Amino acid sequence: MKNYLRYYYLYIVYSMIIINTIPVIWAQDHDPSFFLERSRSQNTRTVIWKPEKTFRFDNPSEITECPIPEGKWEVDNGTLRAIGGDRNRAILLHRNVGDPVCVEFDVTNYADGEGRLGDITVLLNSVDGKAFFGHGYALTTASYWNNCTTFYKRGKPIARTEYTPVVSGKTYHVILEFNNGHIRYWLDDRIILEAWDERPLEIDSECWIGIRTWSTLMVVDNVVVKKR
Repeated sequence: MKNYLRYYYLYIVYSMIIINTIPVIWAQDHDPSFFLERSRSQNTRTVIWKPEKTFRFDNPSEITECPIPEGKWEVDNGTLRAIGGDRNRAILLHRNVGDPVCVEFDVTNYADGEGRLGDITVLLNSVDGKAFFGHGYALTTASYWNNCTTFYKRGKPIARTEYTPVVSGKTYHVILEFNNGHIRYWLDDRIILEAWDERPLEIDSECWIGIRTWSTLMVVDNVVVKKR
């Protein structure tokens, strides 16, 4: 009788292990962001964010002092729109507010006539002029015509995943958090790429926070820059 109870107990234990393992194996095989979601729960660093600057784009005057390194941007119908440029379309919206920093906005990208869709990029520590992409951080999704998500530091990739959920015409809520080299890129309350820069750049108050895309009609609204 004792042996029967022992084997029954072991059966129950192994059954529970299998039941809890199957969803994990399925997630690893079917969801590229699986490990990023686990990392989110295991390595969260809580910051209480305070809004520093908000853009609603109700008036074209909101961007009159904003440098535009490349492309053409306009304020129309309560949104900021990247409407021109053969390649890069970038606008610098606000001076850096320090480290840590959080940038949030709503964004919709529209594919071109050939179905190609460009990046949704957040620029940190950027500068006006041709060096805008390579001076600081360029944190992107829908890179390389919507094929990957990549973090760049001074123009060189430091983290990348062959995954991007972006669909033409769909509006997403972007959250980009930078906290002493800990970088998280969210789309609609889900982390799509997370990385740690062991030697983070010093966030220069004279440099800029901006938004960029590549040869794509991008529509942006409700930009909020936050600091601790």
